Amino acid sequence: GYSRQAEAEAAMSKEDQLAYSKKARPVEYVPYSGRDYKAQFGGDAYYELGKLGPDLDQGELAAKRERQERMRAFAEGVRHENRQQVAQAPEKRDKPKPPSTRQKAMEFAKNVPKPKVKPQVREEVQESDGSDEEGELTELQLLALRHQRDKELVEQIRRDMRINRD
Repeated sequence: GYSRQAEAEAAMSKEDQLAYSKKARPVEYVPYSGRDYKAQFGGDAYYELGKLGPDLDQGELAAKRERQERMRAFAEGVRHENRQQVAQAPEKRDKPKPPSTRQKAMEFAKNVPKPKVKPQVREEVQESDGSDEEGELTELQLLALRHQRDKELVEQIRRDMRINRD
């Protein structure tokens, strides 16, 4: 049985033997330090890598571009027509604005004649001697008399309340 195993191993190539064996494979690896990395790739500076950019071969993008171009062309045509219409239109003359309510009132006030000042006649009011002739008294005198009566009434009520409390 030993010769069969030897023949089977000889038939396998070196790579096949490593795949089925428990031995470590030879690796082409050189360990580098942080200093080596910085020296090779450029220090501490941050730099941005390139971007992918648009996929220009996509059909949707071409349709979108075409639609935008049609919209721009249409907008330019409309803008051109509007400019022509404005150029051909007669100039609008501003109609005078109707006067506002305030302006009308000011004009009316200018034309209203001012009232003539009447000379004031001084009438000396005779002070009453305490008589109750209310027909001859002015309104101010009537109010003063009424106030005096009310004051006397209040004073009497206060006197009555003091008597009742004691």
